[in-house]
Amino acid sequence: AANEATETVRPFLPLAEQLGALFAGLASTLPDVLEIEFAGEIGGYDNKITELSVIKGLFAAISDQPISYVNALDIAKEHGVQIRSVTTTSAADYINTITIRGAEHAIAGTLVGLRSEARIVMVDDHTVDLPPSTHMIVLRNDDRPGVIGKVGTILGVAEINIADMNVGRSKDGLGALMVISTHDSVPSDVAELLM
Repeated sequence: AANEATETVRPFLPLAEQLGALFAGLASTLPDVLEIEFAGEIGGYDNKITELSVIKGLFAAISDQPISYVNALDIAKEHGVQIRSVTTTSAADYINTITIRGAEHAIAGTLVGLRSEARIVMVDDHTVDLPPSTHMIVLRNDDRPGVIGKVGTILGVAEINIADMNVGRSKDGLGALMVISTHDSVPSDVAELLM
């Protein structure tokens, strides 16, 4: 059974780490409580190592010290972040999801298809669908016409290539959120133009 768990959980480790790193970029401050939810099939297994992967990704993104499975929890404690893991075997839209919440931000990911490709499926409670990447920009655009064009122009002028783009909808259908992944990191002066 232990082996079966490993086979089920292992593919999620890189995703968990990516989600942790992306969450660090999304939330400008560290949350007091970081809630990590494992939903669906993986919810039926031991997710200690997956939880550590999330923490590892989060702190590696904001800290210069080497973060490992061994010291991840200690580092979270040092930063005053309480980790709360939640598991449920019921799944909503995907067979499995990992969701991270804290400090009024949230991100969720899953693996899709036979090749188990990573996808970001939710950002701040807006439904999205795009592969995770190192450089991602999240913009709230309130669904006004012309926003996508404007963003494209700003990035184009700065010679930043868009690798992927997705417009997320909130449950009430009112606000929209744009998630863009770029080939290169976006300089802060360009990022300010986008805000």
